[in-house]
Amino acid sequence: MRGRIQGVEVIARDWIGLTVEVVESPNQSEVGIRGEVVDETQNTLKIMTEKGLKVVAKRGRTFRVWYKGKIMRISGNLINFRPEDRIKRGLMMLKRAKGVWV
Repeated sequence: MRGRIQGVEVIARDWIGLTVEVVESPNQSEVGIRGEVVDETQNTLKIMTEKGLKVVAKRGRTFRVWYKGKIMRISGNLINFRPEDRIKRGLMMLKRAKGVWV
């Protein structure tokens, strides 16, 4: 159960400052992009890499995310919302996972 809760935690938070890597994408040139998220919109992540700023769509991608010392794979479809809306939805999911119904 703890792994599920941590997965919800990462969805329910602001991603700016997290280290991410694109591991699956319909655009093969995006696979392997790795760096720190510096901005986030409803549909994209802006990732600062060693080679500069890259803008990657969320939908249809899978990201490897480093969070609290753990590495997780998160579908971009789960985070393809405005950050503030995703945080609200994620907090509701987190409360339900912990048994606190809202």
